[in-house]
Amino acid sequence: MKVRTRHGLFLVLALAAVMFVAQGRLPGASVAAAQAFPTNTPRVLPPPTNTKRPSATPLPPTETPTLTPSDTLTPSRTPTPTETFTPTRTPTPTNTPEPTLVIMGTYETPVLTPVTAIPYPMATPVPSGDDVLTILLLGSDTITEGAVARTDVIIAVSVNRTRGTVSMLHFPRDLFVYAPNDTMRKINTIVNEGNKRFGEGGGIKMMKESMKYNFGLTIDYYARVDFVKFQDLIFKLGGLELSVDCAIEGNRLKSPDLDYTNPDSYEVYTMNIGMHTLDPYMALWYVRARGSSSDLDRGRRQMEVLRAIWRQARAKGFIEQATVLLPELLETVDTDMSAADLLGLAPLALSIDPVNIQRISLAQNVHFVEWYTADTGSFAWIPNLPAIQAAVQNFVLPPPRNRLGGESPTVQIGAALAYKGYDQVAADRLSWEGFTIQMIGSEGVPARTDTVIYDYTGGAKPASLETLRKALRVHPSLVLSEPNPNADSDFRVEMGRSYGTSCFYGLPQ
Repeated sequence: MKVRTRHGLFLVLALAAVMFVAQGRLPGASVAAAQAFPTNTPRVLPPPTNTKRPSATPLPPTETPTLTPSDTLTPSRTPTPTETFTPTRTPTPTNTPEPTLVIMGTYETPVLTPVTAIPYPMATPVPSGDDVLTILLLGSDTITEGAVARTDVIIAVSVNRTRGTVSMLHFPRDLFVYAPNDTMRKINTIVNEGNKRFGEGGGIKMMKESMKYNFGLTIDYYARVDFVKFQDLIFKLGGLELSVDCAIEGNRLKSPDLDYTNPDSYEVYTMNIGMHTLDPYMALWYVRARGSSSDLDRGRRQMEVLRAIWRQARAKGFIEQATVLLPELLETVDTDMSAADLLGLAPLALSIDPVNIQRISLAQNVHFVEWYTADTGSFAWIPNLPAIQAAVQNFVLPPPRNRLGGESPTVQIGAALAYKGYDQVAADRLSWEGFTIQMIGSEGVPARTDTVIYDYTGGAKPASLETLRKALRVHPSLVLSEPNPNADSDFRVEMGRSYGTSCFYGLPQ
């Protein structure tokens, strides 16, 4: 049953909040660490015909799909991909009627000749054995409500109901992937193309199949919203309370009421490090700004906004009112989740600790490389499949198992009154990394020029210390070792004035 609801989205990290559009293609940073993939690669060649692609787990058998076919769409034929499959053997487009969409693991020969080799299907991640639900959050890039648009926000959310954790994984819009029963294309064009070829709903099914084929992810549900509905969501929240840990610059409307098609309506604006209360237009600006940023960074910011909306919705009691609010059935989020599905997530949405929410970003030259198509010269990212498979495996595991070497660090954070707000920004930043935060306010905290870290562990938690130092951009000389087995925390951070100018997107740090 399709449900359109204004507040039910809050039950999945405020579900509708993730749908905003990112534009631009500048390289960005990542939280992942892996061996660098070669840069300036003109084209990724297909693997040798007798060489298997490395994978964390054995690839699925070629003759037995691992997924159950849909009850409503029956595959008309089920040939499977083989190692000898190359673009030269694919058929050319014809004027014959389009085939019925083949879904859930039966990958037909592409209808359109691909411009590069089709990769092998990704192995399914090793399951954790927990009760895990995977939801695909999609955002369209239209300002006109209901208009046809690209899917420029793609974030997978893994909800582990056994352990009470949530993971988010952002997929860059320019990833060049195989859309089963179609061809190689940018991932943000799949939904529109699927709707054109197979009718309403075909795009979502093709996107789910693409996630399964290229990343090994089985998508249980989807949720989608556009610019207009995203701003409506922020309005209902009464604005968005957000911590910004890196300054960003871009063009914004001088007033939200001005004509967005007129260049004279814009001004250059810088959002500085600190705590901000964003109105609907500025919340949208934050998740779209590209003047000094990139699509990769926008994915990180979109996940920040997701968490901020969930936290604010919980604080305002929206989640507790879920039973009353769901029947409103207002037009905010398009989803295939039922009211019962959403209500079932309410207990977790109410109880989850921010430390149990993680975000995963894919990195240029690690998970993909820059590439240009041979036919039109269009820009795209070619995936490095083994690296992406490792990220996906990390995504399906609960956060405490794979962060900071299992050190479970605690940190006290304070700031002098003159720099109040920096402590909250630092706390929000560190909670992404798995730190348990203790806010100590401003009493007894000196007005420092630079941020200082006190290490009370005597070096016993090196992974945590290094993550702490890098996240807050603290020079090693400002880390003071003061071993104290009776300390109330592992580390203490006193924020300094220089933190406010320590990061600006687009500039070397």
